[in-house]
Amino acid sequence: MSTSHGQDPHEPHRQALSAAVAAVLERIDAHAAGRTDRPPPGDPPRPGDPPPPASAPATALDALTADFGLTPFERDVLVLAAAPAVDPTATARCAAAGGDPGRAHPTFSLALAALDRPHWSALTPVGPLRRFRLVEPDDETALTTSRLRIDERVLHFLVGVPYLDARLHGLLTRIGPPGGLPGPHERCAAELARAWTSAGPAGPPHAELTGADRRTRREIAAAAAHRAGLALYAVHREDLPTAPAERERLARLWQREAILIPAALLVEGGEPDRERPPSPNAVESFLGSLAVPLVVSGDEPAPAGVSDRARLTVPPLGPEEQLAVWTAALDGAPGLTDGGLRSLAAQFSLPGHVIRAAAATARRAAEDGRDISPLAWHAGLAEARMSLDELGRRVEPRAGWEDLVLEERQRSTLREIVAHVRRRGTVYQEWGFEAVLRRGLGVTALFAGGSGTGKTLAAEVVAGQLGVDLFVIDLSQVVSKYIGETEKNLRRVFDAAERGGALLLFDEADALFGKRSEVRDSHDRYANLEVSYLLMRMEAYRGLAVLTTNMRKALDPAFLRRIRFVVDFPFPGVPERAEIWRRVIPAQTPSRGLDPERLAQLTVTGGSIRNIALAAAFRAADEDCPLQMRHLLAAAHTEYLKLERSLTPSEVCGWT
Repeated sequence: MSTSHGQDPHEPHRQALSAAVAAVLERIDAHAAGRTDRPPPGDPPRPGDPPPPASAPATALDALTADFGLTPFERDVLVLAAAPAVDPTATARCAAAGGDPGRAHPTFSLALAALDRPHWSALTPVGPLRRFRLVEPDDETALTTSRLRIDERVLHFLVGVPYLDARLHGLLTRIGPPGGLPGPHERCAAELARAWTSAGPAGPPHAELTGADRRTRREIAAAAAHRAGLALYAVHREDLPTAPAERERLARLWQREAILIPAALLVEGGEPDRERPPSPNAVESFLGSLAVPLVVSGDEPAPAGVSDRARLTVPPLGPEEQLAVWTAALDGAPGLTDGGLRSLAAQFSLPGHVIRAAAATARRAAEDGRDISPLAWHAGLAEARMSLDELGRRVEPRAGWEDLVLEERQRSTLREIVAHVRRRGTVYQEWGFEAVLRRGLGVTALFAGGSGTGKTLAAEVVAGQLGVDLFVIDLSQVVSKYIGETEKNLRRVFDAAERGGALLLFDEADALFGKRSEVRDSHDRYANLEVSYLLMRMEAYRGLAVLTTNMRKALDPAFLRRIRFVVDFPFPGVPERAEIWRRVIPAQTPSRGLDPERLAQLTVTGGSIRNIALAAAFRAADEDCPLQMRHLLAAAHTEYLKLERSLTPSEVCGWT
């Protein structure tokens, strides 16, 4: 309702309530004087009867009457309960009308005797007055003679002061509408809003929102509520009461708030408990009792049979939608190019709010005029890695091509892997191969070789060339003896990695990828399902997934056919070992008499060479002298003991 400049916006509502109180008190005075000039009682409303048609409410009292479907008598009862707070003469006039000075307050019996068109159903617990706690008797055992009180929240609403009931503070959180959503998410919000505004006889349909991340689902729900003209409040499933009495009180309290504000409820939580049978639990009973706009947000949909909510799945953002969000977030930034934007959209698969956060971080870092493209890239990596840090070991890529001691054949394959990942946006989207091939577009590689032959180092070099994070996933920690848990763990890894296109290095793949046996029992069958699931996720992964193995011959040929690249890391020969020895000892290390050719006679891998060099350096530092061959010999003895081997005369021939 519009008001003139300087006028209290609450005044029209207060005046309307005061006028209604005055009219009701006139009926009380008439009853006290013995006058019976009132309309005859009408037929009481029946459950399910639609409320009478009314014009658009102009005041809070009109709005409450229409929203809760109050009959004229119920409206007057509500006004009578509010009268002592509005008119100081109300209590004395009630006492005079009741003929009892001890009852100087509104009662149901007085309302039935004095107000127009009374009906007993207004007193029942299922009627709107008591069901929604609009008014309450002090003593329910003396229903008609007990003092009738109006709820404080309702009284403030009637004078035009809306707020969330204080009893809900700390349980619910207000969610404001987002500034804007990408196209697919905006359409999802519109669909949810249509569901809420197309209420049937049972009230607005409830919905279930899955897919994407929690923040994105929250933004979609907030946008839907804004479209539907509603406020949005969020509550976590774990905070909902399970005791039946508390659950009932909260349900009625929230239903009243949802009507008064008006508002929708967003119920957030983790994955549903699939161990429960498909019967309503405490939370589902609470949700099912609400006949107001409601959406349940979760990573996974509820099991079939638990609820009949309409299911909406948040679609992922495609490359073009990602590009649009990056473009809007970085518009006008220094050094921004179309190619840089496309690289960001091709590399990252981030929710809109994460893209905006990364762009804001990059803009702050670019205030000194630096090119924003690399800053945005690093900010995107920082945002993406948050969800992966707890699932794997992150390795900061620092090694380069010069750190690899490999034959040209292996180097060429590694460069080809880099090209496949770096140019996938050009080939798949711009050149149209994605529409033709459709499946198997993920870049997968197998690094096969003994321990210490450079598999992890090669993965680090590739990650550094691509400018992405390297995450080492220990398959022994992922594989579970419980059916279905392995797939769940793998899904968490891949879903988290998708955000930043990280290089996933599954170390010691033999833990899961041995030769698949014939199905002889349930364990064989589920083991094969685990392998198939990982193969499927690897082929669909938009980044690079690398598996390492020490026993290539133990792998199933059918598995190898689904790997795009296989790189063998052979045991280094004498020339390769000599080169590794030259590179492993830093130039600033004080040394005397070191002979890489002699050291290359030790038949160990690059990993062991690094261990020997480091141990020898500590021996020399402890003696406060330059690094010498004798230090390396002593360290070699220690390394060989660890490997359960013995130094042969040919390996140490000529050492001093």
